[in-house]
Amino acid sequence: MERRTVLRSALLALGTGALADCSSTEQTKAPPASARTSTSPPAVTTTKPQQRPKPVPPTEAVEIGHGPRTVPRVALTFHGNGDPALGTKLLDLVEHAGAKASVLAVGTWLVAHPEMATRVLQGGHDLGNHTMHHKPMRKLAAADARREVHDCAAVLRRTAKSQGHWFRASGTQQTTPLIRSAAAASGYAACVSYDVDGLDWQDPPAATVVKAVLDGARPGSIVSLHLGHPVTLSALPQILSGLRAKHLTPVTLSELLR
Repeated sequence: MERRTVLRSALLALGTGALADCSSTEQTKAPPASARTSTSPPAVTTTKPQQRPKPVPPTEAVEIGHGPRTVPRVALTFHGNGDPALGTKLLDLVEHAGAKASVLAVGTWLVAHPEMATRVLQGGHDLGNHTMHHKPMRKLAAADARREVHDCAAVLRRTAKSQGHWFRASGTQQTTPLIRSAAAASGYAACVSYDVDGLDWQDPPAATVVKAVLDGARPGSIVSLHLGHPVTLSALPQILSGLRAKHLTPVTLSELLR
């Protein structure tokens, strides 16, 4: 009995020690990697903001022959050349009627009469580019066409502090890719054509000019007329009253097209 009691006591003592050793080992063992808490700051990922590509200027301007057909407005556009006294009287008539116009000036005209740039702008009208020398642009080489647009733009910047938004080719109603490229090279987005020819450049009777304008004008029309022809001055009062009768308001190109 004593022997059995001693053996049992030894086994129990051994078991207790083994259990104690096992428990101690588990307490000092390092936790698995997945259970560890990192004390290092989280990694920060930095990305450079994407830079927007710079807009590429168009290689050709667009040709505009008329404005929106849904609004009762027209643009009376005048080629800026000739006797400045005629031009001043014509602008006086337009303003007296409460209307606005657009003058597309020849560069040599503004060089000779720089005060006309101020007169046009003070009346609230548009002032634009009609080439430097009024050459037939369809017959010009590319370099010459660019020079015609560029040199007039430079005169406008000098006399009007801005080259204006609008360009009209000289010697042609419709433009060509070469002309449109020349306009774009000087920063013009549009070549302004027209859908109504007033025929005043032919110096016909005033009634012919009145009829040409009023027969052709409709909402959105761009009318081509000239400052330097006496017949235009004679026809203008009837043109303005006729447009009112058709419920068409003469506005600037900027008002019509923007």
